[in-house]
Amino acid sequence: MYVKKGELFLRKISIEEVEEAYNSETNAKAKIRLQCVLLRKKGKSQPYISEVTGTPVTTVSGVLRRVEKKGLKAVCAVKQKGQPLKLSSANRLRLKRMLAQSPQKQKLPFLLWTTKLVRYIIKKRFGVDYVIMQVHRLLKSLGFTMQKARPEHIKASKALQAEYKKNFDEELAGCGYLDTRSYFWTKQHSH
Repeated sequence: MYVKKGELFLRKISIEEVEEAYNSETNAKAKIRLQCVLLRKKGKSQPYISEVTGTPVTTVSGVLRRVEKKGLKAVCAVKQKGQPLKLSSANRLRLKRMLAQSPQKQKLPFLLWTTKLVRYIIKKRFGVDYVIMQVHRLLKSLGFTMQKARPEHIKASKALQAEYKKNFDEELAGCGYLDTRSYFWTKQHSH
């Protein structure tokens, strides 16, 4: 869509108003957008504006169309809400409390919380399936830190592991493998 230029562009707003908005703006992106508007108001072409501001012609065109449609308030970016949370705040709190205790207290034959084990717990207890990286981000946001495991823990409960293998859940099979390259999660220490 062609955007008018000169006095035909933003008829109800004077160049002085645009200059005043430009001079008082502190946000860098909004200032560049206002510069595009100001140059267009002065009758400059979109390729020229693109060259002066260092932004692509398509971006300049989009800015000018938005400003023409919505006014000068369109130079400020609108905060995007993002995707809604899969786990509610209450469920996040429940998960945090659950992870504050050892997996053995949750009747799992493991000594440490691994990312795969936490993913399994979230799927089983809350019915939400996350990818591993998102579980990692979730754990960091809950205040847990990643630690490196020893090859085999001294206090490993072989009896508990043997008992659990009788009623073993196949989805949990990948969670039990822990070697020197594996990481596990612990509560973040208060400083």
